[in-house]
Amino acid sequence: MKLFSHGIDSDLREHLAEVMTAAETPEERIICACHDLGKATKAWQAYIIGAASASPHQHAAAGGLFAALLLLERGGDNAAYWSLVALHTAAAHHTALQQLGTAQLDSLALIAGDPQAKAFALDRDGGIASLLPELPETILEKAWRRLEEIAPRSSREPRVQFNRECGAALPPELRLQACLHSRSLLGRMCLQDHRSAARQSGRAAAVESWRSAFPEQEFRPRPERSFSGNSPVAKLRTLLRESFLKVTATEGIFYFIDAPTGLGKTEAMLRGAEQLAKREGFRRIVFAVPQVSVADQVFEDYFSDCDAQIWNCRRRESHTLPAAVPENRHGNGDDAEALEIEQHPFQHSYNVTTFNQVLLAMCHPDRNRCIRGLGLRDAVVILDEFHKLPQVILPFFFRMAREYARRCHCRFILGSATPLEPFPFWDLEDSRRIPAAESLPVYRAPEIDQRRIYRSLGELSVAELGEQIEAFHAADTRNLLVVVNLIGAGSWPLRKFFQQPFAPWEQLEELRRPGTGRLVVWLDGLVPPGLRRELILCCREAMKRRPVTLISTQMIEVGVDLDFDAALIDFQGLAATIQRGGRVGRNGRAEPCEVKVFALVDEDGFSTRTRLLEVQQNHDLRLKTPPFDRIYREELKFLKQEEEFFRQWEEDTVLRDSDLSAKLAEIQRNVFARLSASGLMEKWLSIPAFSPQTLGCTFENTQWVAELFGEERGRELVLVESQEIFDQLSKLNGKIATDSSTPEERKQFLALVNDRRIAPASAVLPELGLGEPVGRISYPDELPVYLAAAMIV
Repeated sequence: MKLFSHGIDSDLREHLAEVMTAAETPEERIICACHDLGKATKAWQAYIIGAASASPHQHAAAGGLFAALLLLERGGDNAAYWSLVALHTAAAHHTALQQLGTAQLDSLALIAGDPQAKAFALDRDGGIASLLPELPETILEKAWRRLEEIAPRSSREPRVQFNRECGAALPPELRLQACLHSRSLLGRMCLQDHRSAARQSGRAAAVESWRSAFPEQEFRPRPERSFSGNSPVAKLRTLLRESFLKVTATEGIFYFIDAPTGLGKTEAMLRGAEQLAKREGFRRIVFAVPQVSVADQVFEDYFSDCDAQIWNCRRRESHTLPAAVPENRHGNGDDAEALEIEQHPFQHSYNVTTFNQVLLAMCHPDRNRCIRGLGLRDAVVILDEFHKLPQVILPFFFRMAREYARRCHCRFILGSATPLEPFPFWDLEDSRRIPAAESLPVYRAPEIDQRRIYRSLGELSVAELGEQIEAFHAADTRNLLVVVNLIGAGSWPLRKFFQQPFAPWEQLEELRRPGTGRLVVWLDGLVPPGLRRELILCCREAMKRRPVTLISTQMIEVGVDLDFDAALIDFQGLAATIQRGGRVGRNGRAEPCEVKVFALVDEDGFSTRTRLLEVQQNHDLRLKTPPFDRIYREELKFLKQEEEFFRQWEEDTVLRDSDLSAKLAEIQRNVFARLSASGLMEKWLSIPAFSPQTLGCTFENTQWVAELFGEERGRELVLVESQEIFDQLSKLNGKIATDSSTPEERKQFLALVNDRRIAPASAVLPELGLGEPVGRISYPDELPVYLAAAMIV
């Protein structure tokens, strides 16, 4: 039976056979063979050849349901597991893994009741049955009869029965395995579906093995680095590295390293990862940091002379499952789809990226995220300053990461300046770490703990903070770091206080000019990502010859190797205070450097930290959804105890890093040591109700683990420094829109966009003085483009 898949010259059976190259097991072959079953109806075939103007029905859910029924009828010990994988994978190939609801199920009756679709499913010569010769006629026919029973919207009992058979009795551990298996197969299937769709649509595309998109090159280690010097700090750095290499010489999944800032933790983690790669045959190291500005610095310091890349990609969080890709006659084989599929942050021996990209690749149910997750195989994943992960997701992240590591041949190295004790709640009993007897003396060593002292300034308004900065400038010629929590309520009003123009690229030129006077530099989310790395490098050089005041947000607090003489720090918790303080006196001074900690308050008397928590509570659905709500109640207790600590901190009380670390550990024990994880996993991947209008498992909770909540959300735009750059963007955008772009041109387009994308808060955007957009781009999203030639108004 000859039917079409992507236009008048295509072949549906041939397309299914090409997508089946994604399969690695007999069960996966069944799932791939059925994924486009819904295209076999008479109505759909009329649409494909242009006899109808609109798609007559959705087709993906029917393919997933039929595959699940085939696997149930086929039987075996793992039939329920495979049916759950089948239901979600095939049904998600135009959207994302999710529980099938009314929108997906309403088309079932149109497909199950279509004689042509049935004939194609059972055809041994030219249909789905011809691709699955191992399945007897009785199984195929019985599965179709069950599809006919389940299809009507009023069909309650058959749907409830199917839900019971399809994974409802699986324990949480197997549901987690099914979730990750579904993601893996969905990624492979969608990759091959895209390639086949392009070829079936008449484009010059080959349907190679899915592995060709992720070449299995050998790991190429960077040139070896060594610590120099004979100072006490240098000796401690060497001790830390050697101690951690002993840890990574043992078998494990998670390897933890905690050490004070400035002790070479990054190099120690990389050495450990390289040791694991050599021993276990890993092909890549993924170095992930909380924010892309930190990634810039790490890349320049450690990977500029080896097989490496930095991935500056936007966050792309939604907190709702993505909408289905509009179905069209040519499927998903166009350049816009290729743009999504070709975004792989993990292609080289060393890959510097953000937490977001790692978690999205591991956990997010979107089909293109699943494709990207295929590139994270065979990797050592380093999460530097992992304490920046929200505590509300940690119990799920550790459990999912462990299973992901087993499935995808990965290991995790987690570094922090503040230790996380292995409470049962986190499920870290099998983790590996430097013994406390070796690590605690490092924290307490005088040459480490006496590098800086902390004092509290209590609450400050923006004007009072500005006066503190001015007083420092008047009395001191040293380098000063100022860190605030927010742009709209912090760095932007400070910019207005100092009447500094918003001119990002001019800042860079000013840092490069010779001179001896103090420079005030702004580094926050209003600075385009591609410019941030240059600013940090130029700032480091300028600080050697003239005083610099750097006013920044939290993007400066992790991994940035800048050594200031003093700091003013907005309180955002103990861990953040320790991290921000770690940019001060890193290499020691004759006298301790002073870090003054304050709580920035607005006109209503609320601190920026309080505003951040309000944003989360009002807009983050996770915090009100089981099982996250239970953990967040405990996290609120943790946050409250931190707040009480700050309020009780007397202005004349001097603290050191060890004091802050000890207090943080105390609060962690108070809140998390007593908690149990009982029931969490059952609710995380649940089948909440046996309803005739819903089928399968809930995947929204895995999506929320993958989405790190942003403190300030604004309207995204692209800020370019010249008309020439905009013209280049427009030309490339046009090529993508007309399906005439090459992979290299798409890569160039992404680099230009991602290096210049910012998201000003709605309150700040009108004050930037950018004028009207000079144009727009369409991909990956539609965004306005502005020229940077503004002053504060």
